Amino acid sequence: MEEFEQGGMLALSLATMKSYVTALLVLAPLAGVGVLVGCAEGADVDPAESFISTGPVEAGKGEDDDDSVTMPPPSNPPEDDDPDDDPEVDAGGGKGGPDGGAGDGGTKPDAGGGGGGNCTATNKCITATDLGSVSGDTGSDTKSAQGHTSQWFTVRVTENHDGFGSAGRSLKLTAELTSPAGTNYDVYLYVPASDTQECSAVSGQSTSTTVNDSANVRFGEGDGDLFGNGSKDDRTVTVEVRHVSGTCDPNQKWSLTLTGNK
Repeated sequence: MEEFEQGGMLALSLATMKSYVTALLVLAPLAGVGVLVGCAEGADVDPAESFISTGPVEAGKGEDDDDSVTMPPPSNPPEDDDPDDDPEVDAGGGKGGPDGGAGDGGTKPDAGGGGGGNCTATNKCITATDLGSVSGDTGSDTKSAQGHTSQWFTVRVTENHDGFGSAGRSLKLTAELTSPAGTNYDVYLYVPASDTQECSAVSGQSTSTTVNDSANVRFGEGDGDLFGNGSKDDRTVTVEVRHVSGTCDPNQKWSLTLTGNK
């Protein structure tokens, strides 16, 4: 009996709503006002078919959450993983230049002007090649050498004209260098102040641009001195042949001649 009464009340409510809607439809044209009809005949509307719910997802799920539709987030553009677009990294030194190398950071030991082949000296002043000895005040002793690169030599110049009452004589040495055609070498002489070896202070030199160079040194007693100095003036003279320009060809050698007492 109770269910019958509830059904009757529901039917009465629907009839009342229909009457109300009908009245609105009749009166709307007379008043000149458009009426939005949201629902007629009390029909249920499926939210999934008529609209998209915009309720916040964070609000939590309710009984009717299954009827809402949530828009997916916008997709992000793909990341560019192409290694060819990465900036070039200079791992120390950079590209430098066409040769891609580190370059020659020092000066050649021979201090020469370059040229084909290896022109660097094969020895140093302190390891110079010993050519022997020549008298610096008697005779005309000679020593000679050949080569095609810069080079260091030593020669012992001795005092032989001495004795009680002998007049003074200088010790002399002349270096004559002949360069091959197309290549220029210079010659330098180093005489120590004492009986040691000199490698820096130049005592005589020849820097001719022609193929012939000649340098000489003179030391010890003075020529014409009434009396000698009473001590031995022997010295080890260092001779440097230095490449300046042109090709250092093993088949085109320079020639060096050392003459004592000249």
